[in-house]
Amino acid sequence: MSADPFGTAALRSSTLDGWVASPTRLAEDAAAEADLVTVGYRDRLLTELAANAADAAAAAGVVGELSIWVDGDELHVANTGEPLTVEGVRSLAALRVSAKTPTGGQIGRFGVGFTATATVADRVEVRSRTGSIVFDRAETVEAVREAGLSVDTVPVLRLVWPSKVEPAEGFDTEVVLSLREPSGPLIEAMLAQAPDLVVELAALQRITVGGVEIEAERSAGPGVADDEASSAIVTVSVSGAGSSSTQRWLEVTRGGTRWLVDADGGRTPDHDVLRAPTPTDIELSLPCRCITDLALTPDRRHLHPRAEIRYAAAGYVDLLLLLDPVRRLQLVPELHLARNRDDVRLIEAVREQLRDTAWLPGADGEALLPSRSVVLIGLTDRLAEILAEHFADLVHPDISLAQHLPTMGRLGVEELGLAALAERLGGLQHEPSWWHDLYEALAPLVSTGREVEELGALPIPRSDGRMSVGVRGLFVSDRIATPMRWIPTVHTDARHSLLERLGVQELSVTDALADPALRVLIEDIDPEGAGDDGLAAEICAVLRADPDAAVPTWLATLPLLDTDGELRPADELLLPDSPLLSVLVDDHPFGVVDDEVVSECGAGELRRLGVGWGFLTVDDELPVAPDHDLPDEEDWWDTLPDAPERLTAVRDLDLIDDRSWSEALTMMATDEDIAPLLADRDGYTSWWLRRHAEVDGLLLGEYRAPSDEILAGIIDPLDHPHADALVGALARLEPDTAVDADLLLTRLGDPERDISAGAAVMVHAAVVAACRRGVIDPADVEVPERVRTIAGIVTERAVVVDQPWFLQAVPDLEAVLAGPTITPADAEVLATLLDLPLGSEEYTATVRDPGDTATWAHPEAVRFGAERGVEVPRGQVRLHDELWIGVRDGDSHSEVRVRWWVEDGVTHLERRAAPTS
Repeated sequence: MSADPFGTAALRSSTLDGWVASPTRLAEDAAAEADLVTVGYRDRLLTELAANAADAAAAAGVVGELSIWVDGDELHVANTGEPLTVEGVRSLAALRVSAKTPTGGQIGRFGVGFTATATVADRVEVRSRTGSIVFDRAETVEAVREAGLSVDTVPVLRLVWPSKVEPAEGFDTEVVLSLREPSGPLIEAMLAQAPDLVVELAALQRITVGGVEIEAERSAGPGVADDEASSAIVTVSVSGAGSSSTQRWLEVTRGGTRWLVDADGGRTPDHDVLRAPTPTDIELSLPCRCITDLALTPDRRHLHPRAEIRYAAAGYVDLLLLLDPVRRLQLVPELHLARNRDDVRLIEAVREQLRDTAWLPGADGEALLPSRSVVLIGLTDRLAEILAEHFADLVHPDISLAQHLPTMGRLGVEELGLAALAERLGGLQHEPSWWHDLYEALAPLVSTGREVEELGALPIPRSDGRMSVGVRGLFVSDRIATPMRWIPTVHTDARHSLLERLGVQELSVTDALADPALRVLIEDIDPEGAGDDGLAAEICAVLRADPDAAVPTWLATLPLLDTDGELRPADELLLPDSPLLSVLVDDHPFGVVDDEVVSECGAGELRRLGVGWGFLTVDDELPVAPDHDLPDEEDWWDTLPDAPERLTAVRDLDLIDDRSWSEALTMMATDEDIAPLLADRDGYTSWWLRRHAEVDGLLLGEYRAPSDEILAGIIDPLDHPHADALVGALARLEPDTAVDADLLLTRLGDPERDISAGAAVMVHAAVVAACRRGVIDPADVEVPERVRTIAGIVTERAVVVDQPWFLQAVPDLEAVLAGPTITPADAEVLATLLDLPLGSEEYTATVRDPGDTATWAHPEAVRFGAERGVEVPRGQVRLHDELWIGVRDGDSHSEVRVRWWVEDGVTHLERRAAPTS
């Protein structure tokens, strides 16, 4: 290879000759280079070198690679592709002269881009496989002086010298810059610019900066409908320094313009610049990146005056068509955001295409022309699915939001209000379930009275098969599935809460059954007629819809056919095979419902109407008088202190055959509605059963529950499988009436019964307590012939002990207690009930010896109080070695040794014997 393959000596000589001939030209060259360095290419070093690398790779038809590294104070930039040529060297050593042709996709064509190297270095070496050259400011100064010129400033890139250094291995060309300043900020800036450059410069696939590799991989993108456009996915990977990142771009190319957005839906930058293909100074507000081949000014910062930026709008719509609905609308550029005149012209061109092209996503998935589209604010996916077959002009639900309305409105899209929607729905024929789905989907759009008013003409299917326009006069029921001749209702399959919000009145089963129109229909039935024209079956269908609905009492007057073919009120009928029939007296007044009526209406629904199966009940929420036609109701009412808050009672108890009470009680105890009444002692049902129901010759009130062990031996247990469930109708320890007290006291005096003293005391206490509470008047209690003493025996002669110390003097065979604790008041009440004397009245007792005087603080007094669990009364205490009292009972007299006694307020105590040692 020649020592000077590019003829640099001739180039230097020619340039120096020109400067010598015209020193002004030297000054002009220096000034021109200075302008380019300080203004035109002040921040474009990597951009221009990368553009040169891309051109070289394209010219050579190879994969473009660019590598940058620092060695000392030298910055190395090496690339693959076409090596340095003679024409290239001449272009580098000249101002505004390029060896590149403006065809074939070449980027640089003004011959000034390489000037960017002078922004950071005074010595620039270009090493290539075909030869190497050097530009050096110091050598240029020396050459100028040797030529006899004296100047302060010289250009760096005008005089060129040959070099023998070859490029780095694996590269075709290498630019070496001797940096004037530290390389750190420069490398950092290059790392930031490289990811964009590999996208902008399609011929450049990889850039390596200081060990960080930035690579662009292009793959086929989604299909584009127009053959004149194409798409690609550009994946930019950055790896090195222990980290990595990836960004994917969706790119659409049409003509000489490429439009790009983040392929993964990343945030659109607030602003960008036009790229041709590298960045210019023309700011753009469009939300997509624009890379175009429009002509630029020599500094590559502005459009050439003859360039028309409107042409760059080509392909924008193609890009939007590849995106989801929301993103399409987000990428519509807005004129009020424009940053300059070029931006305005480009936005106007893009918006013109958007107005005249079908690209707006429709509800049915097809692209719509904005000027022929309508938007329903708040449209959901479900509502769009329902309306799609009838509304081909409806835009996609994802963009049917108020925030998008201004954008679409400026493109010609009209808003579809709810009133217009309701009008367009008129005349559609669909199943009621379709309308329900429509209402379900419409509901989220109705939040204020304004929307309710707009939907005033919404079509609504009725249960009778007709359609109503609007909600006036309509009812809805979520349970009633059958039409009701007395009330117009919305079809069950169409019922939705939206209709209620629009004004349709909600109708419960309870309301439907209580409707006055139904009562009129029932009253108009001819009792002498052959039937009810299906009204009973219709009513029972309504009843079936809600097993818990309240049934008005007057529905029990609904005439039904009985087995004799006659119409009778429902509450005068029993169902066939009713178990109640087996326990009623033979001459009961009930009829039996016809089998066909049972089949049509249902046994359960007929029972709710009032037809009997088991025992029927009377229910009254606020009873005010005994006017419910219950047997002996007035007598029960008189036992109550106040009117009950609610009355629930079994009716027709007086129609039970006396021989069937055991079966009847089983029916009631196993009925979940009646069973609670049997535990309510104060309720009518338990009250009546205690007094009138007989089992084995005894009233229920004369039995106890088997689980009631307190009354064991006193009251016999009821022998019945559900006896414990009848507790409210059975006897208990606490008497409710004088009759109950008579029973308890009489049974205590029965010598045939084995009753403990403790049980007798508990019964006495319960009867006395009832008397003292006023539940029982002692005068109403029959005096028993015999009483039971604390010895557990029955006697006719006894006394009621009214003072606790008398228990030491009265024999157990005669002593009767009014309770576990002896109090004079209780003893007096029991003495009256049993017609017995009090112990203190029947016996006279006198302390024999005076004893020794002491006080309550004496140890014997303290011990006595502790043993009895009482506080010794304050007062005099007398102590005795042996305490004897004389007891007189009529003519008989005896002496009794006692432990303690109270006489005239003085407590006498017997000393405790001293313990023996």
